[in-house]
Amino acid sequence: MRYTQSQIRELLSISVDAFRTWRDAIPALALHKGHAPSFTPGDVVAMAIVAELVRNFGVRVGTVSGRFDQLFKECRGRSWLSLESCVALIEADNFRLVDANAAHRRSPDTSIISVPCAPIIGRLRSALTASEIDQAQGYLQFPPTSVAKQRERRGKRA
Repeated sequence: MRYTQSQIRELLSISVDAFRTWRDAIPALALHKGHAPSFTPGDVVAMAIVAELVRNFGVRVGTVSGRFDQLFKECRGRSWLSLESCVALIEADNFRLVDANAAHRRSPDTSIISVPCAPIIGRLRSALTASEIDQAQGYLQFPPTSVAKQRERRGKRA
């Protein structure tokens, strides 16, 4: 499945201006032009990680755009199922996606920002599922009408 810019902005609650700034600063996002669905599920998770870092840690996208580019390369082509067991580790000069169990066993020797992917993917799934539930019934284009029984119709053939 592919996502459009507007779907991603709605899922992540980001403004058009913020998305435009991200696209200008992160080379991996600059590749996606136009309004056609072109973002993979991995791209959506990468953008959700960026959104979390911006909101919760005050990270400025322009100052770490090279590392965010690495983030998109790591996430691209991966399913949410495979990303769910990962942790994003952002160091001063590096970005890595590692297995959640390996991240806890490792003793860091530098400053690291750690972002677990499981809660992010859980929120994305909930948002997508909620919108699907709302649209499951849809709107009736025609009012309900009674339908004649099968026997009544047989006798009225022209």
